Amino acid sequence: MNIVVGEKEEKQLITGLFTIANISCSNCGEVMGWKYVQAYEPRERYKEGKFIIERAKIVKEY
Repeated sequence: MNIVVGEKEEKQLITGLFTIANISCSNCGEVMGWKYVQAYEPRERYKEGKFIIERAKIVKEY
């Protein structure tokens, strides 16, 4: 999947405060999910650098 990483923003999620960046499809520009840039809680640091792709946004064309 070819993606474009957007601007960083702080967001309060269920598991704590994170700096995230939206990721978009490089072909159509649709926001597909986000990338964890920074976790502020030490127990959540394993998420840094990982991506969340929302399954409902994935469309396969035939």
